[in-house]
Amino acid sequence: MNAEGMRGGYCAWHKGWAEDVALAAIIEQGSGPGGSAYVCLPCARFLAQRREVSELLKEAVAELEARTEQPEQAS
Repeated sequence: MNAEGMRGGYCAWHKGWAEDVALAAIIEQGSGPGGSAYVCLPCARFLAQRREVSELLKEAVAELEARTEQPEQAS
């Protein structure tokens, strides 16, 4: 799958491979290239319990939960 509907990748929070990840943070810098951080569902749920949660993280939790509820479709 492409970056928008990602399956399998590196979780920046537990620092390891996960079966499914979603974009959770965009890192902007004053000069030079920025970056992005992806998160797995267990880490996303944990992070979403914090007081200050970004909309991007909320969307990541919803996206990952929706994908776990749907059987994987053949391409």
